[in-house]
This record gives sequence, structure tokens and C-alpha cells, in this order.
Amino acid sequence: MRAFIIGTAGHVDHGKTTLVRALTGVDTDRWREEKERGLTIDLGFARLPTGEGSDLEIGMVDVPGHEDFVKNMLAGATGIDLLLLVVAADEGPMPQTREHLVIARLLGVKAGVVALTKVDRVEPEWQELAAETVRDELRLVLGRDDWPVIPVSPVKSVGVEDLREALVRRAGSLEPRRQDDLFRLPVDRAFSVRGAGTVVTGTTWSGRVRVGDDVRLLPGGITARIRTLQVHGQDRQEVGPGRRCALALVGVDADAVSRGTVAVIGAGWSEAATIGAHLTVPSCLDRPIEPGQRVRVYLGTREVMARVDLAHGTLEPGAEGWARLRLERPIVARTGDRFVVRFYSPVAVVAGGRVAEVDPPGDWRSRTDPWLALLEGEPATALAAATALREGRGLTAAEAPLLTGLAPAEVTRAAERAPGVLRVGDRWFAVHTEESCRAALLEDLAELHRKARRARAASLAALRRGVQMSFAGPLIDHCMATLVGRGDVLVEGPRVKLPGHRVQLTPAEEEAREAIVEAVEAGGLEPPMVADLSEGVGRDAGLLHDLLELLVEDERVAAVNPDLYLSPGTERDLRERVRRVLARTTPAQASEFKEALGVSRRYLIPYLEYMDAQGVTRRTSEGRVPGPALQSR
Repeated sequence: MRAFIIGTAGHVDHGKTTLVRALTGVDTDRWREEKERGLTIDLGFARLPTGEGSDLEIGMVDVPGHEDFVKNMLAGATGIDLLLLVVAADEGPMPQTREHLVIARLLGVKAGVVALTKVDRVEPEWQELAAETVRDELRLVLGRDDWPVIPVSPVKSVGVEDLREALVRRAGSLEPRRQDDLFRLPVDRAFSVRGAGTVVTGTTWSGRVRVGDDVRLLPGGITARIRTLQVHGQDRQEVGPGRRCALALVGVDADAVSRGTVAVIGAGWSEAATIGAHLTVPSCLDRPIEPGQRVRVYLGTREVMARVDLAHGTLEPGAEGWARLRLERPIVARTGDRFVVRFYSPVAVVAGGRVAEVDPPGDWRSRTDPWLALLEGEPATALAAATALREGRGLTAAEAPLLTGLAPAEVTRAAERAPGVLRVGDRWFAVHTEESCRAALLEDLAELHRKARRARAASLAALRRGVQMSFAGPLIDHCMATLVGRGDVLVEGPRVKLPGHRVQLTPAEEEAREAIVEAVEAGGLEPPMVADLSEGVGRDAGLLHDLLELLVEDERVAAVNPDLYLSPGTERDLRERVRRVLARTTPAQASEFKEALGVSRRYLIPYLEYMDAQGVTRRTSEGRVPGPALQSR
């Protein structure tokens, strides 16, 4: 079944609700106040019969026409595929007629049918004049007048079937929404039902959802499980896009959900504090948008206040341009989403927009070329643009559908043709980003060598830390492997170096190095501790550390622990004395080692722990026994 949503639009008291009741048999005025006042205040929903054998499933959203409730109208207009514009023949287009029509245009609704109501109250000539006036309004707002205009009077049973057929025929010519996209449902109602728990309703914008699925409710991030699904009161196991849907949820209280919440499935969804966007101010409106202006933003069923930063000054009616909206409350948005902007006060529609990037950085004005490619380019071009915007962080498979506006399968196909895009692990990177990462690694490694001229190589972990603020880990690993494969970087265990790097010691440092060797050799089994050796290098701990590290690498000293070093000959003597003790007595006690080594406890304990670490000895509860290094001899 192909599914579509028809939304009503039009001035207050032009007969929208009466018409919906005639078409569907459902009274969409749910509230007592609505029935008492004869005025639609909030959204109403019904199912349009499409005839036996039809492959169409059509839901109708009845919206309020009064100017005081336009924000409710905007919540209902979200997600509609076809507009039913209702105009009374005895009054013709009125202020809310134009505002609703402008809203439909800004939300990207291109298809529509006009119901010219109350034709029983006017003469045929007046009816024709009213129809022509409607066409004028369509030309002014939409730039086209090819929507069918159907005369109708529900109270006289005139034209209702003709209107139903026109709606079904027009809906049948539309392209259905993608089934394989990410699931998203902006919530327009939330309430509790005994036996069902928390129920939320809305129009499924995209994707599919099944009983038992977990959904996240944003903003907030609460996770809830779907107990049951309904479409117009009928239980379903699965619901696709373009349908009015009710979700009974387990794991969330009704007071934690409200109109403006969005139910989503997928890891990439997030809450935005700012959005980069393309704004359009229709020429049929009479107010500009000025830099820094406070406005109301309507996206999905959510309304938030925002400040507008414009790329190039004021946007006059008929103009369009790039902007950043600084939101006062978070919003859930995806590249390509359409939204409506109204003035803060007086409240009136002023512009529409399309989301180009969620949470763009401070230099957003320099990103408008990729934004244009995202919104207007082919899928491959859009993916390349999104990848370029992500720079060194890369574009993950989970993020790509949200940052491009493409369905996951479209992303995969686009990646095969995207110009200048490289796949590394689960991410896409711009090719020039790979080049930048390699250059950054070489530059940072050279800098590490400059800062540590006495070190033979630099820590790979330190090198990674230096570039990981700008580049993602998978890209760093990929580029490092490339540099090593080319011979541009040499690997020495956990350290790396440039091929031309050599240790650089001053004459004074070389003299200090030799003095350390002499002192350690002269000390035998009781050499000076590191604290004592620091006297010879002017208590420069960094210099002493570097010199000792070089001496260990050259095997001119052996490190017992960070505070104690031996000459190679003395270290071999230590091993031999320990071996002789174990040959005489096993297990051997500390006192026996102390007598054999002839050292104080200050040296004995470090030596025994060193022998344990080297596998020469193994400590047991009875004493020390030969370790694996001796057992294998």
C-alpha cells in the first residue's frame, strides 16, 4: 500500500472541518470547546476512503484556520504530501488562506487541490469569480495555477464525491516516501491510555517501525519500547512512512513526552543547538529578516526561539541567502529538512528554510559552497560535500544519512561514485584530508625530534595525541601505515622516527654521559643512585633521564629500576652470584643472597625484585627458587 497524508489549509470558518467530515465520516473536532465555539483549535485526524481495490492509504490532517492557532496548524502541516486548500466561495481568499498557502510552499508541498466551499450561497457568476481569485492567489504564492478547483457544498451534498475523486487521483500520482530510510516521527500528541500506557501520535516522516522496536525520544534521549502500533485505530505489526501512527510505549511516562518530541531509530540522531540553513523570504510577504533578529522556528512539530545570523546582511522579500540559527532550545534536524520562520512579535510568517548543517562551527560562512552542494547536488556530490565538511573527523556510516539527507542505501551507492572520497574503516574522508593528515604526522614528528633531540625516536602514542584533535583514529592509523610503507617513517617498537633523525648531544652532554658510565662502573654492586648521579648534570632531571635512556639503548648500563643502574659486567656478576646461591640452597632466603652479594638492604631488595622480573628467580612462600631463565639453561 502506498501511503500519503493530505492536510487541510484555509481561513477560519471556511468549512474545513465540515468538509473533512463529509469526505471521511469523522468529526475531527475532539475538544468540547471546539464543538461549543464551532472553531477548530487543535489538530484533527481522519482516514479518507479510497475505494475498493485501491492501493492507496490516505490520512487527513485537519488544521485550525484561526490566526491564534497557526502554530497548531504548522504542527499539522509537517509531513503532508498533498494540500487541500479550502476557500469559501462567498468570501474568497482571506489572510489565513495566503498564510497557509505560503507555509505549504515553504514546507515544499507542491501538489494540491482547491475546494471552493459554500457554493450554495452564491450565484454561478460569483462562484466563477471566486475560483479565478483563488487561481490568482496560487499564481502569486506558488507561481502556478494548475491545481484543480472543485466547487463543493457538504450541506447540499454538492461536489463531495468529485472532490474525493480529485484527491485520490492526485495522491495516486505522487511519488511515495522511501521505505528504506531512517525512522522518524515528530510527535503531535502524547497521552496515557489505561492498559496501553503512554501513547504518542504523529505522522511517520521516514522509515519503518515495528512492534517491539526501541525508539529514542529526542530531545532528552529517553529510550522506550513499542508495545503496540495503530494506524487510524487499526492494529499493525509494522508501519511505514506517510501514515498517521499511534505508538504505545513502554518505559516512559506520558508527562515526559510532548508535542515537539521526535521518536527516532538509529545511532546518528542528535540534538542541535544551532543549524546552518538556506533561507527564502517569499516576495508575497512584506517583512525582511535582519541580522540578529529573534524569530520563531517551526521544524516538525517543534517550535523554538532563535537568533538569526545572516551571511550577507538583511534579507528583503523576494530574497534568499545563507544563515545560522542560534536556537534557544535544542531541536532534532537533518540535512534537507524544511522549516518555517515566523517573527517573534508580531507573530507572522516571514520565511522558510532548509537545513544545510547541524551545529556548524564558528566559521560557518566559509562552508556555504558545500552547503549548496548538499542541498542541490546529486547524491554523490552531496556525499562528497558532507565528507569535506567533516574534515579530519570523517563521515561515519551512521552519520552519513543524517548529514546528507540520503537514505542509507543511497549513501552506499553514492559513495561508489563520490568524487575525491576515500573509505577508511567505517568512515569516509576527503582525499585532500588524507594528504593533510600525512603532512601533519610528518610535521609533528619533526617537531617531537626538535623538542627531544637527545632521543633516538619519538613515542608513537605521543605522535598520535598530537594530531588526534584534528584527525580521527582510523585515518591516523591509515596514514601512518602509508608513511611506514613508503619509508618516510621508521618504526622502532612503540616508537617512530624520521629516517634522517640522529641523536644530538652537546659536548657538555657527551661529557656528562661518560661520567655517568664511569660512576656506575666504579660503584660495582653499590653504584650511585639516580639522585646522586643528578649532581653530575646540574640536577637537570630531563637531561639525566635522556642520557640514561641512551646508555640503556646502547647497552652501556642496565636498568635495575628507575633509581638504580648497573654496568653490564656488574649485572652479569649479579646474575652469576644469584645462580650460585640457588645452586647451593633452594629455596634460598634473602639473608643468603645478602651474604653472597655483600650489599646493604638498600640494594638487596631492588636486586632480588630485578632477578624476579628477569626470570632468574621466582619468589615463593618458602623463599626464592630458580626461575624460568635458569631452568631453561
